[in-house]
Amino acid sequence: MVLSFVIFSTLCLLLISFLRHKFQYWEQRGVPQVKTNYFGNFFLIKSMHKMELLREYYRTYRGTSKLLGTYVFTKPILIVFDLDLAKTMLIKDFNKLMDRFQRRENNTHKFDILNETLFRVGGDRWGPLRKKLTPIFTTAKMKFMFPTLLTVAHQLEEAFSTHLAKTPRGDVELYDWMARFTTDVIAHCAFGVECNSLKDPTEIFRRMGHRIFHPKFISIRLRTFMLTYPTIFKLLKFFNIKEHSKDVEDFVVQIVRETLRLREEQNIQRNDLIDLLIELKNSQDKEGVPQMGVEEMAAQIFVFFTGGFETSSTALSCGLYEMAKTPHVQEKARAEIKSVLEKHNGELTYEALMEMTYLDQIITETVRKYPPLSAITRISTDEYKLPGTNITLEKGTHIYIPMKEIHYDPDIYENPQEFRPERFHPDEEQKRHPQAFLGFGFGPRNCIGLRFARMQVRVGFVTLLKLYRFSVSEKTPAHIESAKLNSVVVPGSKIWLKAEKL
Repeated sequence: MVLSFVIFSTLCLLLISFLRHKFQYWEQRGVPQVKTNYFGNFFLIKSMHKMELLREYYRTYRGTSKLLGTYVFTKPILIVFDLDLAKTMLIKDFNKLMDRFQRRENNTHKFDILNETLFRVGGDRWGPLRKKLTPIFTTAKMKFMFPTLLTVAHQLEEAFSTHLAKTPRGDVELYDWMARFTTDVIAHCAFGVECNSLKDPTEIFRRMGHRIFHPKFISIRLRTFMLTYPTIFKLLKFFNIKEHSKDVEDFVVQIVRETLRLREEQNIQRNDLIDLLIELKNSQDKEGVPQMGVEEMAAQIFVFFTGGFETSSTALSCGLYEMAKTPHVQEKARAEIKSVLEKHNGELTYEALMEMTYLDQIITETVRKYPPLSAITRISTDEYKLPGTNITLEKGTHIYIPMKEIHYDPDIYENPQEFRPERFHPDEEQKRHPQAFLGFGFGPRNCIGLRFARMQVRVGFVTLLKLYRFSVSEKTPAHIESAKLNSVVVPGSKIWLKAEKL
């Protein structure tokens, strides 16, 4: 008994000494750090979203320091407050800070297919992959996909009208409707599948999307742990534990294989994302190797699906929520839609959509208030000396640039809680620091699907605003809170609005 107590006490002392040493990391390097505990400041992720912690740090330390050190579990994290430094990191010194996540061994794609995406891969593989995919998201390609998007918009118009006919008071839950709309858009454009979740909310694409973005507590904790300690990935791989469940992976790969087979056998062309990826698959590099295999296609379509439907549905539902609370903004948007459509004989064309500049300002202001991520993350791929300091970051250091807190800084945006799209008139944008808005990332590793996202959200706004006036009801929440367990920032509750047919 005495021996057991001595062993236990010794182990506890060793653990405390180890943690004490770990949590002196930033102090030893002359970086101000958050008062921490032995579990790391982000461990209690169930009770507090990472965004809330960043808000606390930003408001407490922003005026006294350009940098702040903290920890995820025991991993040192550097939070960057200074916009000039953020600009240098994201653009000028991008080659030293190009990764978003810790790199893994080169053969992990055989095990974890869905993580081999443009968003996740390391810099050595990111560059060639980005080069392959960039031509897919040009303006010309957006025009090719535009008719497919309009098809889904007509389905939204019909389904929404049918629903309202059965709802005398006109109360609608916008978040679910917009998620179903964007799910159908992405299913059409990425997978070439008419899933029609607008008519059937239980359709498999909608269910899979919900599983990906609304994980259980253990899923988000495991995800954070895997991303923080990539060496743990080898152990998880041994036990066949993946970030995304096998049925989600099998679903994506099977859909891609089946779509690919049908299109090649029947020579089907639909001018959608999968058609463009097939072109890559059927082309070869200088060594005669296909530029993209089926599993790599599946990974890119998966990230297009996950990145395209949930973030856009959040922008749509939150944008309509804000316009319901600011009727003058809604009326100005509707007037622009009406004016532009009249110029184009009532037809919504790609060119007409691009003329709706105020609608675009509404999208940007919505993303400012409801950004898809709490922070832009980078990892140093080499030792990196912070400009203007004596601080050198070790290779593999995690860096956070707190996106939402920058968007809500009253020194940058006057009355940041106010919804005012005019902030993003070109003349107003010129008055601010270029890194004052980070909703779609910045620098070489910004959002590759930016054009598609804006196009999708604009079409959603036009489809609904030309036919309906939205206002608050008794069920409308006073504020939209973020869900605490999601990897991206999404509403944590339903968004009820009253819709009145014009």
